[in-house]
Amino acid sequence: MKRIVLFSLAIALIFVCPVRAQKVPVVGKLPKVDLGVKIGANFARFGGDNWESTYKPGISAGAIVGVHKNKMGVQAEVLVNSAHYTLSGVKDSVTKGGFRALYLDIPILFEYKLVGKALTPKVWLMAGPQFSTLMSIKSVDASSADVSKTLKSGSFAAVGGVEVRFMKFTVGGRYILGLTDVNNASISSATGAWRSNSFQVYAGFRFL
Repeated sequence: MKRIVLFSLAIALIFVCPVRAQKVPVVGKLPKVDLGVKIGANFARFGGDNWESTYKPGISAGAIVGVHKNKMGVQAEVLVNSAHYTLSGVKDSVTKGGFRALYLDIPILFEYKLVGKALTPKVWLMAGPQFSTLMSIKSVDASSADVSKTLKSGSFAAVGGVEVRFMKFTVGGRYILGLTDVNNASISSATGAWRSNSFQVYAGFRFL
């Protein structure tokens, strides 16, 4: 008798479970995950009277990963950026006081979709913090002074920008405002905070 009861319950569950599953409401689409690469130009300068205020070109490249749903999202990036800085007030044509730096930057950006639908370009506003590590800085000419020990290796910045996405392709621009004074030496002639500011333009491709 017990075997008959158990067998009957098993048959009932086989037919009832699919019906129950069909009645479960769909909560909504899962967040979309983005994975891609980007490359572009990085125009940087140091603040302070000891450095030339003009933005000089460098290279920016790296990988991105993001999660978004509807109009909101979060995107993290790992970038390698090069920058070119020049000391101000150097008159010697040979000793130009130029330095090339290499940074590892990690921005965490919050996103908001301004306009765009499925088959049209989408415009995203982006803003968030960025942590940077100075991997190396070298003199452009051998006669320039070594400034690697006078700069802090880590710094924070605020990032704001806009991206246009169509299908799997991306183009964008952003401004990076340095928040950390990276001057690590007591230099009496140094005036103004040494903050690295830059703007970037780039193109990217998303695999997902």
